[in-house]
Amino acid sequence: MNILDQLRDMPQMDILYASSDDLLSWKEQLRSVQSKSFEDMKRIRDAAGSRALTRSQEADFNAAEANTREASTLLEQVDDAIDRKALDRSQIIVTGSDRPATSTRFADGVPLRRDDRVTDFVQARGLEWRRGDEQLDLGKYLRGLVLGEWEDADAERRAMSEGTQSAGGYMVPTLLSAQIIDLARNQTRVLQAGARIVPMANKTVDIAKWTGDPTAAWHTENATISPTDATLGKATLTAQALTSLTVVSRELVEDAPNVGDELAQAFAAQFALTLDRAALYGSGTAPEPRGVKNTSGITTQLFSGANGGTPTNYDFLIDAVGALEDNNEEATGVIYAPRTKRVLGKLKEATTNAYLAPPAIIAGLPRYDTNQVPINLTVGTSTDTSDAFVGNWRQLYVGVRTQLMIKPLEERYADNGQLGFLAWWRGDVVVARAKAFTVVTGLRG
Repeated sequence: MNILDQLRDMPQMDILYASSDDLLSWKEQLRSVQSKSFEDMKRIRDAAGSRALTRSQEADFNAAEANTREASTLLEQVDDAIDRKALDRSQIIVTGSDRPATSTRFADGVPLRRDDRVTDFVQARGLEWRRGDEQLDLGKYLRGLVLGEWEDADAERRAMSEGTQSAGGYMVPTLLSAQIIDLARNQTRVLQAGARIVPMANKTVDIAKWTGDPTAAWHTENATISPTDATLGKATLTAQALTSLTVVSRELVEDAPNVGDELAQAFAAQFALTLDRAALYGSGTAPEPRGVKNTSGITTQLFSGANGGTPTNYDFLIDAVGALEDNNEEATGVIYAPRTKRVLGKLKEATTNAYLAPPAIIAGLPRYDTNQVPINLTVGTSTDTSDAFVGNWRQLYVGVRTQLMIKPLEERYADNGQLGFLAWWRGDVVVARAKAFTVVTGLRG
């Protein structure tokens, strides 16, 4: 009985509670089915050339495609079972001295430190780690996907065949995915301001959060100790799909020696912009995460009356920082539109006409600008207002799955001599403490 027949009708609970040895064996067998089926599909296409598939070829191609799809579905179930058992997943690929070291610092649900990389997490946990993975090249990988050129790219071709998905996309090797996520992290304003990355080994991750502030009181001997108002709750990160479309010239893919770096930067920039938008303004309606502004319990301050206004001083930022301090929080950064940055940068003293320096209370507060904060919001009768987000951004968690899927769009942009790459990343955003954020609305320019 082959592995597909063995697992096809097996109850999911039986897979979930299978032994570690069985799970690891099934994973390797399913990967083998994926690889063989993909090679069969490629062989049939190559044999047909530019001609239409014969009836026999079409039947064989459809059978191989069905096997690929079924193996991918079963592999997802097996991976979920492995994650739940909290296995050291490095055992799947390597053993002995080749296994990456593990660390409680990179445990499930533990936010990364500011100087930690997602790449560090992947290597420490041994996620999909194989000998030679650290040498994989994104340019060779993508060039091979689109052009079929695998010269000096045996490792990339093997990774591609193992990562084939039923939807026509390809799972990017985990280390390459992590490198792209790290690039996006460096460009994402909410992360620069202090939001914390939580790597997600499962589809959902619970993190602890305080729903009330603890209090303390002096205690008289033998007196009853009253409970405090502090409540420890949980915030749940649920992986949602985030997509990005990047279009490049075909010549770039064919000729540029640094195409991998250029595409990685392009993917990262798109993800950074989309993540900022979701973290700030996400509606909370699935599949979009709930952003800061739409989170219940944050502090909202309307600037300068019902219709908003143009700042002439820094008072609104001082008030926003003060609102956080009243809630026992310390601001780690402010995020606003480039227009607001320019307005504040042009403030001048009335007598000397010298540029106005920020007051000491906010002089050291990091300020970040992004076009993901719009300048066409409606407040009262004004339709040209914007927002400023002041917060302790460490109370914002960004969950990331460490896998990226890419689907080349070869025909869609062929008339323009271009290639499209549709990328999927899965993650989530959650506010751990609403009182850690103040949103100032009604800012005009």
